[in-house]
Amino acid sequence: MHISADVLVEALRSQGLQVTEAGRAVCAVIAERDQQHLTAATILDAVRVRADPSTDQTTVYRTLDALEEARLLVHGHFGHGPAVYHLPTEATHQHVVCSQCGATATIPVDSLSNWVAAVKEATGFEVDPTHFAITGLCADCAQQR
Repeated sequence: MHISADVLVEALRSQGLQVTEAGRAVCAVIAERDQQHLTAATILDAVRVRADPSTDQTTVYRTLDALEEARLLVHGHFGHGPAVYHLPTEATHQHVVCSQCGATATIPVDSLSNWVAAVKEATGFEVDPTHFAITGLCADCAQQR
C-alpha cells in the first residue's frame, strides 16, 4: 500500500497544523521515497532543492513528529547514526546493520518472538524490537575476519 503526499498533508491538517510549501514538500519527498529509510538531513536537503532553499530543520522535524503522531511515519535507529524515517507500508520488520560496512537487511519481527519472550520472562519488559537495529557483522565482513 502506497501512502500519497496528499494523505500525509491531510493528516497534518487534521492535527490543526498549517501546511506550508515546505511542509508539503516534506510530505512529497517521503511519499516519493516510500521504500527508503530517510534521515531528517536527507529530507531537508531534498526539500531545499524542491521547494525552498531557506527551509530550516525545525520545519522538517515538526512535520516528521506530526506524521509519527498520526501513525503515518515510523522511525528507528541504525547503530550510531541519526534516526531514519519510513512509511509503515511494509510488514513490521526489524533491521540488522553491519557494524563494519554499514550494510542493512530486514527480517520479519515475528522471527524475534522467542527472544522477545525471553526478555519479558527474565525482566518483565515488553520489548519493542523495531525501534533499534540489531548490529553485528554481515556475511561478507564476518568471512573476512
